[in-house]
Amino acid sequence: MVMRSEGIDRFVLQEFRLSKADTDGAVARIISSSQHGIEPTVPLLTSIGDRRNVAVIRALHSEETRVGDAAQRAKLEPFVRRWSTPTEYSPRINERSESPPSHYRLAVTESGINNAGSDRMATTGNDDAPSTHLGLLWIGQPVGTHAGLLILVGDDGPTHERRSAREWPLPLSSVLGVRIYEGG
Repeated sequence: MVMRSEGIDRFVLQEFRLSKADTDGAVARIISSSQHGIEPTVPLLTSIGDRRNVAVIRALHSEETRVGDAAQRAKLEPFVRRWSTPTEYSPRINERSESPPSHYRLAVTESGINNAGSDRMATTGNDDAPSTHLGLLWIGQPVGTHAGLLILVGDDGPTHERRSAREWPLPLSSVLGVRIYEGG
């Protein structure tokens, strides 16, 4: 059953570069243990192009603060080589199932122009559509600009159906300015 995550005001994306790849899972454990806020924590997302580039994404409701971000950042500091400025996105679509996904995939770009005058996108279910095991769908546009897009998909499909990094069109993604992360 898919339901709308009511009250989400912003998606906040924090991208950063690690000093070395998180092969022992220490950074991922810090992220997963830093549960704060109304929405469930999305695990550490790792770039499919370079395992040292990672991202953390949160959904914030209007009444939530970012108090937990400073504590999490302090714990991560020994592992981080370079922080990017957090980017805020206004939600266009925010739906999730009752059960949490086991795998996530994120695509982010500053390319493309959003139609600033369009109304919020509406989604409807289709009973004839094939089952996709979709557990989460967040689509957002950057706050303060008309260019860019964020898409986060969470699924709970079988592991054997997931693509390896070599199967992604990395050269095309790079040329278009799309960064792809995954985790779970």
